[in-house]
Amino acid sequence: MTNTADPLWTHFKPLWLDFQKAGDGVLVAGGYGRFLKQQFLLGARDQPIVIPLERWPDAAPRATGDMDLIVALDLIADDTANKRLFTACEEQGFVVSAKPHGKRWQYFKEIGKDQHIIVELHAPLPGDDNESENLQSNRFAVKHKPSLGEQGVHGRTNREAIGSELHPFRFEMEGIKVAVPNPVTWTVMKLTAAEDTWKRSLEEQREPKDRRHFREQAIKHGHDACRAVAMMTIEERDSTAEVIEAIRDTPPFMRASEIYRNFFNGEDGWADEVLKGRWLTEDMEVIQAILASWYSA
Repeated sequence: MTNTADPLWTHFKPLWLDFQKAGDGVLVAGGYGRFLKQQFLLGARDQPIVIPLERWPDAAPRATGDMDLIVALDLIADDTANKRLFTACEEQGFVVSAKPHGKRWQYFKEIGKDQHIIVELHAPLPGDDNESENLQSNRFAVKHKPSLGEQGVHGRTNREAIGSELHPFRFEMEGIKVAVPNPVTWTVMKLTAAEDTWKRSLEEQREPKDRRHFREQAIKHGHDACRAVAMMTIEERDSTAEVIEAIRDTPPFMRASEIYRNFFNGEDGWADEVLKGRWLTEDMEVIQAILASWYSA
């Protein structure tokens, strides 16, 4: 299949191919990852998923202007691999912000007058089982230790990317292998983002336009959590128990469980308001049942 409706593909493909030379430990997350997976599924109708795309109210993939990539901790910790990631960004026209103390997890590529693409590199917070003498981290970034200076990349600390290295979904587009996070990790990220933006939308000190913006973002993230479940393949479904077992006792998963119980299933739940009319009733019941099996145990 082709990507004529995807304005990012011509920039993503060469960067992705260069990243693969550093190692098999990068995933496409965020809106662009969802876009690519949904686009793949549209061209692979023989691939069974939880909610068939013909039942989706909005099955057409929507392109996005940014790319969020999750980088495995071992790639950040490895001197050669880390530098190769930076070189790939540089050679494909992505540069760190020129601002003082530019974030080395955020890269910009100018594609026209007042137009640019942003690539953000994310990384899960190192745990006791993957600490390395070559890693250092704080609330903002995961870095190589010692510093690689201007020759290395950082990963934006993303606690909700917990378990992202487990059972990623891999598929082929235009002759290249793409990988996105497993659906459990994806819902952890999306449920957390939905709650964060929903709470901001309720803050009375904010301007009405800002509250509307955060409400729209909460709706988007809540809807994306449901889409992560709806587009789950049989193969992915069969591996979710292993993912949950591995991350069940981590703070990000426990928080996502609380969010599900309070906001999607409790007396104060806002799922009905956020998701009203976006799914057929029977399909929403299937999605809710799967989320309950993950987060209500």
